[in-house]
Amino acid sequence: MNPKRTTFRISNEERKGVLFLLLVLCVVKSLESFLTVGYHRIVFDPNRFENYSSESKLFDSLNSNERQPAVRTMKPKVSMNSLVKQDLNNASVSDLRQIRGVGPILSKRTIKYGRSLNGYTNINQLYRVYGLDSLIVDRMKKVYEIKADTIKPINIRVASREELNTLPYLSPQEIEWLISLRNRPEGLGSKEFVTNLFLKTLNKNKKLLVYLTY
Repeated sequence: MNPKRTTFRISNEERKGVLFLLLVLCVVKSLESFLTVGYHRIVFDPNRFENYSSESKLFDSLNSNERQPAVRTMKPKVSMNSLVKQDLNNASVSDLRQIRGVGPILSKRTIKYGRSLNGYTNINQLYRVYGLDSLIVDRMKKVYEIKADTIKPINIRVASREELNTLPYLSPQEIEWLISLRNRPEGLGSKEFVTNLFLKTLNKNKKLLVYLTY
């Protein structure tokens, strides 16, 4: 007959002791693995801080260049004072509109006033154009000037009444009076007499003489 087997039983105290032993072994094994392998690989690995391969250096340099902001090259500003000034009397409406602050109304008004003067004789006459403030006039003076060859003077001795009406600074009554003087037997007299007639008798500005010949 087979002997009767007895069951092997472990008490709770013995079971707890075995589990505690296994736990201590696992902790010891983990500490040993960390101290002998992981600690040296993480902290004392010299390749991590010193020995870069050539590919790594190239990759790092490319990344650093991508992170640097792009240098913006500024185009030098063109000074308006360096430009060759144009003749104001030859300027068109579209030309004047290139000036900042001059729109379609002011450009047309400037051209119209110049024609009423039979051409600008002085750049400062722009201050008399309604709507042009000093700031806009200063901008225009940097681009435009008055050239004498663009003014076509009128011969005061032979000009018709229509031509005389184009002269600035003269009223219709003054023009009629000049025609009456011109119709005299002695006419208008010498150039000096005509000059004194405008400057002293009529009290006109010297700018008017630019439009006249004798």
